[in-house]
Amino acid sequence: LLLVGDVFVQRDDPPSVFQHVRDLLKNADFTLGNLEGSTSDSGAPWSIKETNWRADSRQVKALSSAGFDAVNVANNHMLDFGHPALFETLGLLDDLGIKHTGGGRNKNEAHAPAVVEKGGTKVAMLGYTSVFIPEWAATDDGPGLAVMRAHTSYEAPSRVFEVPGTPPIVRTSLFAEDKARLTSDIAAARKRADIVVCAFHWGVSRGHMKIAEYQIELAHHAIDCGADIIFGHHPHVLQGIEVYGGKAIFYSLGNFTFAQHSLAKGHEAETAIVRCTIADRRITTVEYLPARIDDNIDPHVLSLAEGKYIVDMVAHRSAVFKTRFAPHGNAIRLVDAVQESVEAGRRAS
Repeated sequence: LLLVGDVFVQRDDPPSVFQHVRDLLKNADFTLGNLEGSTSDSGAPWSIKETNWRADSRQVKALSSAGFDAVNVANNHMLDFGHPALFETLGLLDDLGIKHTGGGRNKNEAHAPAVVEKGGTKVAMLGYTSVFIPEWAATDDGPGLAVMRAHTSYEAPSRVFEVPGTPPIVRTSLFAEDKARLTSDIAAARKRADIVVCAFHWGVSRGHMKIAEYQIELAHHAIDCGADIIFGHHPHVLQGIEVYGGKAIFYSLGNFTFAQHSLAKGHEAETAIVRCTIADRRITTVEYLPARIDDNIDPHVLSLAEGKYIVDMVAHRSAVFKTRFAPHGNAIRLVDAVQESVEAGRRAS
C-alpha cells in the first residue's frame, strides 16, 4: 500500500510527470493520493475566491498511467470551478476505473469510501477537508465535499500584561456533529473493508509548520474509531509523523507533484512516499521513502544517503511525538507502527 500527498498536474504530456516513479506506483497493490483540484474543461471560477485553478481534462491520464487506484477529492481547490467541474472530474475518474472519495452529489455520496480490492484484501479510503469555503460542504440533498469543521479561538498568554503584543495562543477543536459523522463513516467503511485509510486535507499552509490542535484531535479520534492509517495534505510541506495506538499518522506528506508549486508561498520540494506491508488483511509494517520533486515538478525517490537531510528533517519535526524510526532497506521504518502486536495485546487483555 502506497500513500502520496498533493497531486496537481498541468502539462502537455501528463503521464510524463511520473516517469521516475511510475514503476514503483504501478507495481504496488494499492496506490492512493490526494487530487488537489479538478481535472475538467467545464465550470466557471468561484467568484469569492482569491485564487481559482483547475487542470484540463487531459491531466487525469497522469493518474491512470501511474496506476493510482483511488484518490481523495475533498480539498480547498476541487470546487474552484464549481459543481460542474467536480462532476466532470468524478466522471473522468470513473471512466478510468479510479475510485474516489470526499465529494459527490449529496452528503452520503461525498462521505462514501473508495473501496479497492486486491488479492482478497479490501482497502477503504475516506477523504475529508477542513479547509474550504462554507458553501462547499455537501448537504443531505446538495452536492459538495465531505468536511471536518473546526472551531477557532484565541487565548491571551499569561505574560500578555508583562509583554504587550505577545501573539495569542490559537485554540482549535472539531465540530461535535462532524466528529460523530466520522465515527459512523469509519464504522460503515469497516464493514466493507479489511483496512480503513483516512485522508485529511487540513492544517495551515504558506510555510506554517505547527500542527493545529484539531488535527491531533481528529487523527486520534479516527484511530480510536477504527482507522488503520492516516495521511494528511494541504500545508505543502512535510510535517511530523506520530504513532498512536500502534497506528501511523502522517500529518502532511507535502507536494508529490504540484503544478502550482511556489517557494514564495512556503512550499517545499521535499516529500515522501508511505509504504505499508499488508499480511493477513491488515497493515503489519509502515515505512516511508524519502523523495523530492525536481525543477520540472517530477517526483524522484531518493536513496537513504541522498535523502539523509529529509530523514533528519522528518525526525526533527516528529520529535514532539517521540516517534521512533529505523532504516530498513531503502526506507525508514516506523518502529512502533506494528499493528499485529497491538491487536494481539488487545486480544490477550
